[in-house]
Amino acid sequence: MAAQLTKYFKGGLGDLRALFDAVKNYVSVVVGYRVSGDAVGFGPVESLESLPLGLEDSQAPGAYRLSRGSSGFFRHSHASPKYWLHLPVQEVFTVLEDYAVDIARYDTYSAALFGIKPCDLVSMEVLDRILKNDDSYWSRRSKIELVVVEECTVPGATCFCGSIGTGPSASTGFDIAYARLSNGIIFKYGSEKGLRILEKLELTEVSEEDVAEYERAIARAGELTRYLPPPSEISKSLERSVSDTSFWKEVSSRCVGCTNCNMVCPTCFCTEFVDQIEPSGRAKRVRQWFGCLSHTYGQVAGTHYRPELYMRYRHFVLHKFLFYPKQVGLVGCVGCGRCITWCPVGIDLREVVSKVVSRYGS
Repeated sequence: MAAQLTKYFKGGLGDLRALFDAVKNYVSVVVGYRVSGDAVGFGPVESLESLPLGLEDSQAPGAYRLSRGSSGFFRHSHASPKYWLHLPVQEVFTVLEDYAVDIARYDTYSAALFGIKPCDLVSMEVLDRILKNDDSYWSRRSKIELVVVEECTVPGATCFCGSIGTGPSASTGFDIAYARLSNGIIFKYGSEKGLRILEKLELTEVSEEDVAEYERAIARAGELTRYLPPPSEISKSLERSVSDTSFWKEVSSRCVGCTNCNMVCPTCFCTEFVDQIEPSGRAKRVRQWFGCLSHTYGQVAGTHYRPELYMRYRHFVLHKFLFYPKQVGLVGCVGCGRCITWCPVGIDLREVVSKVVSRYGS
């Protein structure tokens, strides 16, 4: 949607609740970040109280903590929209006792995404292009009828969306976006559908001072997340680095090949098929996530074309910044910082990329 259609409104927590209720009445299920015990996952959300509005996440390389407090700002968790759109485990078919094959059926109900982050929004665009022929993915993706984004005015310590251009604000691909400020909530629409919903909430138009505060907050968040040079420069540097084995062994020396980075990345999409035999005589074929840092990734009959861990780590970095742009025209990294936060040994992708550009940049 063109930027000139964007219009601002102002409200408070009660208006955010009214927005949630309006969205819930619009679709069969609302999906977003949801509090479950002492953790935050991603899935169906029943009420505004299920969202992590009262939580703050503290992130650092290899560290993640949640704390409660009304002044907190939640960025994201290990989960992302990928958990809803590209399921971690997807049943393909079941072979019954009489050897008949029961093909799995896909979901058909309408859904809305509520409270996702700008980087999440871009990750969906990346997956759309990568998985354009994946029926399982599109069975859910095509049923997303509304997208409500929470913009980030207070970025996390591992966020670097400003470097990639994927945040901290949303510009296209959403219906409604909101940003929490010190004196209220700024709402804006990105589609005519979003405008119609906001108009029903009877929000007030913002003042010039409100817009100025919002723009300052977004600009400040953008500066705080601008760690890296432009993606085009990163891609060129990576292309020059490919044959430097010693460099990649050095920057990946602490990697343990756990695949945490693959599992939490909102754009990693690799899967493998597994056959499960049940005592009853039935058998299932399932498709499950598979990470390129795993030892068996690249192992084929008779050989292994990435037998050493540095090769697989190099592939992970190259894929995000070099191969994705060649494949689908978008950078595969959205700057969410999850791979940094959830790496058990605290490998910082920003530092690795910076070293590549420092050594191989023009």
